[in-house]
Amino acid sequence: MSPSTVNTTQGIGETGNIQFQHKPISGNKLNKIILLQVAWCTFPALVLIRLGALRPGSIWCFIFLLAFLGWYALKRNLPAFMALLIATLPALSYARGYFFYNSIVALLGLGLGLWYLRSPKEWLILWANQLFRWFFIMGTVYWFISLILTGQYHANLRAMEMVFTVSSIYLLAQYPKYLATALAGLGISVFSVAIGMIGQGDRLGMADIDGEHVGNAITFGLPVALVLLLAIADNGKWLFLQNSKIVRNGLIAMCGIFLLLSTSRGSWLVALVGIGVAIFYQSQQRRKIFFALFLMGCVLVGVMQTQSGEKVYEHFEKLFDSERTLVQKSTGRYEMWLLFPEVLKDSPIWGVGPGLGKEAYAHYSWVDREVTYRQGHEVAWHALYLQVGVETGLIGLTVLGIFLIKLIFRTLLYRKMTKQVIPLVGILGFMTIGITVPGIDGISGLFLGLAFLGIMPLQRKMPKKLSRKDPRENSKYIPPL
Repeated sequence: MSPSTVNTTQGIGETGNIQFQHKPISGNKLNKIILLQVAWCTFPALVLIRLGALRPGSIWCFIFLLAFLGWYALKRNLPAFMALLIATLPALSYARGYFFYNSIVALLGLGLGLWYLRSPKEWLILWANQLFRWFFIMGTVYWFISLILTGQYHANLRAMEMVFTVSSIYLLAQYPKYLATALAGLGISVFSVAIGMIGQGDRLGMADIDGEHVGNAITFGLPVALVLLLAIADNGKWLFLQNSKIVRNGLIAMCGIFLLLSTSRGSWLVALVGIGVAIFYQSQQRRKIFFALFLMGCVLVGVMQTQSGEKVYEHFEKLFDSERTLVQKSTGRYEMWLLFPEVLKDSPIWGVGPGLGKEAYAHYSWVDREVTYRQGHEVAWHALYLQVGVETGLIGLTVLGIFLIKLIFRTLLYRKMTKQVIPLVGILGFMTIGITVPGIDGISGLFLGLAFLGIMPLQRKMPKKLSRKDPRENSKYIPPL
């Protein structure tokens, strides 16, 4: 068998050259079987949820997903396992509440464990990256300390969900066909969620079914924004749509409609930042980007004339209503930013402790009688920077700042070397998410995972002939998209 040599000494890790044996795969076609499986797991499930069958819909989603994942595990096809799991994340975020809430982190952890048993050398490449290793350790320590301080395993468990999502995307990047399939599958998932939720509430992504509130606008809006950016930036290469203008423009229009109807301001901001990056850095693609945005704008104008568009108008009227306070308009975020200096003043170095942020809000909001947003209640801080600052103090904020700055510089270098902007879009998108929500979950991990692809070492040598057992592309770069 003819091994390929991957150079991992790009100033990130010092592991030297690691040998692999793998099969060649097509670099321009998605795995249709996985996409069909994504549709089978998500579409009927969300239709059942729409009909009021919340638990049956969730059971449908997870039973078939577990069956498909079990099949891939038996075949030792871990790239397909992780691609299917990543693709279904938007739908699982809705179904998890009626099956097993921590199922996402459990399945991601299982997949990563199986991957390690199947190919420890690939994990060695992952672990050799100093920035990733730092991120993995800090995320794990953050959750573990939360567990110790609160005595509850689910306290900040979503930090591990984010860590596992980033790890999965990083590993999938060695298999471009599966990575592109996973990202394309996200489009199927958000479409299924949209069909299941549209018309069921004031905002797409939220529903009131049989008196029970389901979903969250930003939980739906963020993956929609990601699919939109994947279709716009880098000419759609990350979805293998660079030669499919009609499909690509149709996907952009669909995501634009869903994003508008979600009325998620945080998701809109993420999309605007990503589009701005694509326009600024991709001068040769600007005409295509502006044309796609023009088509999307025309579609959105038409949507605004419908009954769904009237709900969007109502949301804007509430947003700019002079009789509503800034606290109401910002859903309490304004008061949280005002409380933050008080908390930091009392616990400047270490913070109140990982996992204790909700208790801190309950205490400080009760002491400060001017606070009106859920005064005295345990509420999560509505921003990544607030949560990190409150729970870990200046030390945590410093570590987070250094981490984000390093990722920005690495993704800028990646863009300079490859002309691809998706990793840069990923890190800036993640930072934008952190302004309005904690951003510590699997959905936000999708953005951060793409950002980490910007620190992958470039592949210097590849043999002219690859073995039939080589599952990666014969391309110059990793990820070769």
